Amino acid sequence: MKKNYLLLLPFTITVFHAQNSQLYYSGKFLNSKNKSENFLKIHNKNSGVYELTDEKGFAIIAAKPFDTLVWNKGKNSHVITTYQLRELKDILERQTENKYVENIHSKVYDSLTSQKSKDDFSIEKATTILSNGSDQYFDKIRKLKDRNDGIFTLKKLKHRTFTLNGNFITSFDIKSRNSIPETQDRYVQGRSENGTLIWQGPETNEMFSFGPDISSLGFDGSPYEYDQNGRLVPWADGLRNAKRYNNNLFKTTVGYNSQLSVNAIVKEDSVEKIRLSLNLGQQKNQMYFIDQYDIINTFKAKLSKTFQGYTFDFAFNYQDNKATNTNRIGLFNRVYQNSLLTPVSFSNDQQIFLNNGSQRSYSKYADNPVYLFTQDSKYRYQNNQRQYSFNANKTWGDFKLNLNQSYENNTIGNRDQYQPSTHGFSNGIWNERAQNNRLYHSNIMGSYSLGGYDFKNDFSLNFILNDRKSDVYNSFTNKKYLYQRTSQDYIFNYNMHISDYHSDFDADFNLGNSFYISNTSLKNNYWLPKAGGYLNFKNIFNWQNYDFKILGSYTQLSSEPEITRSYASYATTLLNAENSYQYFPIQEVESFRGLSNINTKEWKAGGRLNIGYKVSFEGEYFSKKITDDVFPVFEAGQLKLKNMADHTYHGMEFSFEYDRLYLGKNFYTSNKISWFKYRDIVDRVTPEYQNLAVSGFKDIYKTLSEGQVLGAVMGSYFERNKEGQLIIDEFGYPKKAAGMKIIADPTPDFVMKFNHSINYKNLSLDINWEWKKGGQLWNGTQAVLDYYGRSYGSGEERNIKNYVFQGVQANGNNNQIPVDFYDPNKNVQENRWSRYGFTGVAEQYIQKADYVRINTISLSANFPVNFGKQFVKITFYVNNILLWQANNGVDPNQSFYDTDNGRGLDFFNLPSFKTLGCIVSFKF
Repeated sequence: MKKNYLLLLPFTITVFHAQNSQLYYSGKFLNSKNKSENFLKIHNKNSGVYELTDEKGFAIIAAKPFDTLVWNKGKNSHVITTYQLRELKDILERQTENKYVENIHSKVYDSLTSQKSKDDFSIEKATTILSNGSDQYFDKIRKLKDRNDGIFTLKKLKHRTFTLNGNFITSFDIKSRNSIPETQDRYVQGRSENGTLIWQGPETNEMFSFGPDISSLGFDGSPYEYDQNGRLVPWADGLRNAKRYNNNLFKTTVGYNSQLSVNAIVKEDSVEKIRLSLNLGQQKNQMYFIDQYDIINTFKAKLSKTFQGYTFDFAFNYQDNKATNTNRIGLFNRVYQNSLLTPVSFSNDQQIFLNNGSQRSYSKYADNPVYLFTQDSKYRYQNNQRQYSFNANKTWGDFKLNLNQSYENNTIGNRDQYQPSTHGFSNGIWNERAQNNRLYHSNIMGSYSLGGYDFKNDFSLNFILNDRKSDVYNSFTNKKYLYQRTSQDYIFNYNMHISDYHSDFDADFNLGNSFYISNTSLKNNYWLPKAGGYLNFKNIFNWQNYDFKILGSYTQLSSEPEITRSYASYATTLLNAENSYQYFPIQEVESFRGLSNINTKEWKAGGRLNIGYKVSFEGEYFSKKITDDVFPVFEAGQLKLKNMADHTYHGMEFSFEYDRLYLGKNFYTSNKISWFKYRDIVDRVTPEYQNLAVSGFKDIYKTLSEGQVLGAVMGSYFERNKEGQLIIDEFGYPKKAAGMKIIADPTPDFVMKFNHSINYKNLSLDINWEWKKGGQLWNGTQAVLDYYGRSYGSGEERNIKNYVFQGVQANGNNNQIPVDFYDPNKNVQENRWSRYGFTGVAEQYIQKADYVRINTISLSANFPVNFGKQFVKITFYVNNILLWQANNGVDPNQSFYDTDNGRGLDFFNLPSFKTLGCIVSFKF
């Protein structure tokens, strides 16, 4: 049949008439388990009509020769031939067994049939009247009610059932760390004196590990409170050899998660009247550090009731989360930093305290990681959350009304503390941070539908009210911050759907506008339009299930910074990296008022091509223009939010999917590949905030710079001539330039994700992995390890002599000055790794952020129980089991101080987890 596609304006109505007499196909359809199933949906792909099977799997559906029927959600199909079609009358007659009625010869029968029967008690003979409100069927009578004189109401007996079901899920996981920087275990704490490498013990407060080779030293056995084996001296016969101490803090840990869900359901006939759902859960997340974990307890209850066409939902959610410590003050980064920097000649585990009660560490300018975890309370973090919600909806024909109300109270408590003698806080420091969030949400939506399936119009009006309050108190400053915002959204939406069976074409168009009103915004916004739609062409070129869809959308939004979010971590930008030990955030944003809205204009365009039932291609291009975006800044000693910049986030995404490729009987695989690329370019920056730090330290940070990507890394760099050659100073080393410039772009070239699923009978194997190509990061961890002589590279290369750096001297001549990477006759801070300072030259530590990661591998099996009424599902999984990375350090996806916008900066970022686990689920 020739297909004609007619693209009409969105408001054009299309009319089609049937011309041929109707034929039908009948048969028995089975589900995916080859069993009869009622209400199985059989869909005619050519005409678009569908029918549902009865309890025996039998269905009758209108069709034409060579139409295609699909069922089991499109996984099964059947092409109808001419001889399989019949008229409806013929099908129904064949379904009824024919029997011949035998003649009855009986006097009683003849007497009964010879005269008209008379029933004085029939409803027809009754002197009373049956009300129009009576039920149609009288086979099951519930009650007979006298409404008034002579009028009765007849009600049928309703069949009530009670069902109890649910599921129980329990799991455990084993966690270990992923990769960390490699350190040297050869050279001890110390430096050179008079041309000789000398071990200098913790009492000297030496920070460098540029001492002698540990194989040349031994313990003298004398009493020494920093080491139970004694002091280190040059080895001689009779002395015990010096020991290489392992100060690894990471452990393999085990966590668990258990969830019990129970549903109690009351039905009248097949209509659900009451449902009560309960959910109980407990989860313990164990970190890879010593005795660091959090416990989450949850309780959820929901009651649903249907009454005279109304549906009511009442819900209560409770969650209690408590943790030994969090990383709010950078505690975990600090612990990790000190464990890596501890010299191989010092043991953190031997004891925590010195005789005077202060911490025992390898220097007073460093901390013992075990001491940092010493605390006077079991949990320093607690989060208690309670949420109440109510939902009601009612339908009057084509009009629907929905009301949703919710209230949430969230109490968060942090006890941030460093004990006395901690580096940077000799007297100790303590702060109790308490945050109380009270969030009220109301949503009222009315909608009206007009038209049928082929031409349907939906109108909706939505009103949203949000009232949010947040109080934050810091005991260290004895200051309380009070935030409050009441915002209103008015959203009008019109949707039109056009569908036509004969031309295999359907379309959808959407138009709307929103208002955004807020008491914290400088200006309310009453023009936030949106538009979108798609055109879908089915069975193109008369090829079965070859579909093509094109779509597009345009949306405007207004938003404001979330008042429950803390910007305290921005305090790192007040410090140089060398002074990171002073980081202790206690300042919150002064106010969320007086800001313009963050306005977003976003448009998308894309398409999807289905080739048969299994293969599909999909692509999309998007662009999001964000104006008056808000960033934090310190002004006059206060932390404030300002509208600073406009930026454009744009990119594209493509995907390919092959679903259910059969490899054998009950054996198939599904695969999906996606490719994603994006850029976020800063279009405008308010002049006084040009090159502002958005995260990082004062001397190395991600910046807000006009014409650059948002979050480009700015830091120190080497001086070069016009030809790009390094300038070599008079000592033979590359010369550090004055000032800072943009040295790295964290944005990847692209990201590819791969999803594979292999199924055999009741077994399922799923593999998810990704490849990120491009992007850069600053490896500050490597820089600091180099500076103190703890890096693997500084241990391997410190004996290199007479090395000549490629470059030119200030007079333009090629450099010919040989240097020794570590000359014992010179000050230790003149060697290759220490001469440029704590973080060296930032440009030198820019590394690629490429990686290939297997995110998840899981193997699942389903075991039916009690003839399939219940089942047990067991899943074994591994996460992050394989990670290849181009940089020398931790997972490049880890973020600076665990902040939202800290990717691209690695300053003792915590390593990611490798997880091995098992999930057991029982459905009853």
